[in-house]
Amino acid sequence: MAGLKEYIGWRVLKKKKKGFQREIQVHNFETAKSAVLLFDTSDPESFPVIKEFRKFIEEKGIQCRAFGFVRQKEIPQEMLFWKNYSFITRSDRNWYLKPTGEVVDAFYTLDPDILIDFTMQAPLELQFLVQLSTARFKIGCYTEQENDYDLMINLTGKTDIGYLADQIKHYVSMLNPSN
Repeated sequence: MAGLKEYIGWRVLKKKKKGFQREIQVHNFETAKSAVLLFDTSDPESFPVIKEFRKFIEEKGIQCRAFGFVRQKEIPQEMLFWKNYSFITRSDRNWYLKPTGEVVDAFYTLDPDILIDFTMQAPLELQFLVQLSTARFKIGCYTEQENDYDLMINLTGKTDIGYLADQIKHYVSMLNPSN
């Protein structure tokens, strides 16, 4: 049954993408004014990396929001104390896995310069967010799956989120959007 739900979810996402328009514009850490970070909370290594990356972004003068995907129905107790982080749970999705609710509505009202997806294997729930975001520059892990990334980072077999964060810092800093 889960396979059918996911199949229908991918079909719905593909259909929604047909009428979706966004302005694409390359940004680096000097030109961006706002950013959104997406991450999967099931990786215990993710929060310290996201916290440090968010601090790095904010020190550059970029307004930053972070959204975590919780694979449980409720937000775990320890995550309730994470200030300025929003969470999407399994309860915040419809029958074909499309995220819904207040947090998702807040996400879609944002119009960031950069969206960074820190998930190694982006679940359908987060692909709805990534592909239907109006972010001008989208960054994520390399995948052969259909995606909406403007810059993909190939980790060459590594699965360390810290390594991904370092690679994003390195390559985005090298970008020269004025050309």
